[in-house]
Amino acid sequence: MGSDKNRGPAPAPDALDHAALALELLQKQPVLRDKISSGTHVQGREVPRLLTEVLRFLHLVAAGDQVLTPSRPVDLAWHEFILCTRIYGAFCCRHFGRMIHHQPGGMEDENNSQFDQTLALYQRYFGPPPAAYWLPGADCGACRSANS
Repeated sequence: MGSDKNRGPAPAPDALDHAALALELLQKQPVLRDKISSGTHVQGREVPRLLTEVLRFLHLVAAGDQVLTPSRPVDLAWHEFILCTRIYGAFCCRHFGRMIHHQPGGMEDENNSQFDQTLALYQRYFGPPPAAYWLPGADCGACRSANS
């Protein structure tokens, strides 16, 4: 299988209903709800809201050609989504035209700068990010998207 880059552009980040997609994913893969809940300590109605934020982050990555860094809560939920490899891979290819890869680590200054870029893009496409999931830059995840 060749590179999964350049399979065509992803739709604009505001073109999809990420909340509806999150609910659909949780219905198709009920274990994902449990994994996100246990991995992030988010409960009940907050699970689909947090998954919505993960999908928005992934869409920002897919729509641009840059490395972005999520908040810690979004990163932790992303980890749980990735563990459902088949549904994660199929979701990325279907909605973004390529797999969105996860890259752990990175230098703190670089992660903070990428997190600031993430927040600016989020604001541009979705409005103010919910504070419950998008914490100040010091609390950004130690992981980032891979530019691939």
